[in-house]
Parts: sequence; C-alpha cells; structure tokens
Amino acid sequence: MAEPAKEADLSRAILEIIREAGGEPRLIAVQDILEGLRERGLAEHLETSPPDDPCTALAAIVADLPEIASLASRSGQTLYHDPARLSRSYARLLDNQDAPDRLLAEAIRSHSRDYPRPVPVELFEKPPFDLASSDVAAILDAMAVKPQFQDIATIRTSTGTVYLFSSLYLPRAHAAFLAQQDATLSMNP
Repeated sequence: MAEPAKEADLSRAILEIIREAGGEPRLIAVQDILEGLRERGLAEHLETSPPDDPCTALAAIVADLPEIASLASRSGQTLYHDPARLSRSYARLLDNQDAPDRLLAEAIRSHSRDYPRPVPVELFEKPPFDLASSDVAAILDAMAVKPQFQDIATIRTSTGTVYLFSSLYLPRAHAAFLAQQDATLSMNP
C-alpha cells in the first residue's frame, strides 16, 4: 500500500494527465496515463506493487476518482475523460471519429433523442466533424443501405434546407415541423 502523500501525488498527476488530454480534446486510455506517469517519474509504485499489471492497478485508482468519467470504447477499451472539459456526448463523438457513419448516426440520434430536434446537414461541415459536403452525401448514401441506420431519415424544408433525424425518437411530422420552424427562423433573425 502506498503512503497517503504518494497516493495523493499519484491521484493529482492522473487528474492532470486526463485533463490535459481533454484540452486537446481527446480520450485517454490507461496505457497512455501510465506513460504520462512514467514521464513524471510517478509510475514506480504502480510497477512494483501488486497486482503484477500496473495498468490494472492504475485502472482501479482512476475508477475511484469522482471527477473522471469512463467510456466503453467501440474497440472494447475503456477510455477516460474529464466531463468538465469534455462532455460525454463529445467523448462518444470522438470515439466514433474513425467510423463516419456511426459518427453521423450518433449525432443525429442524440439530437433527436435529447433535444428533440432534427439537425441541418450542414452541421457536419463544421467542427468537430469538418466533413466536406460531398463526403457527408456519400456517408448518408452508404448509411441508407445499412440496416443499423434505417432510423436515419431526411426532410427537405420549403427553403431547400436538408435536415436529418432519427425516427426512433422523432415522428416524421414533428421533425418536419421543427425543421421548417428552424429554417424559417434562420432566414428571419
């Protein structure tokens, strides 16, 4: 068992490492935290005490930090972030960066479920997505033929603006009303 002062230093260092990752923004795995501790000369206790795996010991310490949130990644790995610097929704988006169809579906579903609102297709051309309009169109075309994305639907307003929504959370008529209302308001600020 570590001395209380060393445990406090270790916990502080872990928080700093996770918060630094959140400032970039990115999620951080336990192996990356361990590397950060090694760079600071604070990993010795973890590498010399039971259990034999320092990552297991580190994961137990991180789990006891109430300021830190964890995310079960698509890869099966547990990733960490500071919810004060990186929201849980944004963390899920970051986890899906390498799977653009899942990235779009997650954003569309969360807007339909949580707000509830459809999203203009142009949303995906802005940060954090930064996709070209041709890429968004190609991704949506590919999603249209995949069963896991059959709830993703489009609506075109009277102004020609295309909105996306999830039929799991928003009925088409309500999504159309909200999209038209949003398009009208954006034309008349």
